[in-house]
Amino acid sequence: MGSFMIETREEEPPRPKGLQIYSNAPMIDTVDIYDNPINLSDLLGTYKGVLIDFFRGNW
Repeated sequence: MGSFMIETREEEPPRPKGLQIYSNAPMIDTVDIYDNPINLSDLLGTYKGVLIDFFRGNW
């Protein structure tokens, strides 16, 4: 009885480059965790600045 193993190697796809420090964030439209709409352009028209915090949930 014989056995064999086939190994395939895939190159990791190129990772997208993030924003440079102090660069402007792209204008985004999304929803929050409660399904409320968020429009960055509207927020910047209302407030002097906006803090965007990206996080990964525990799922």
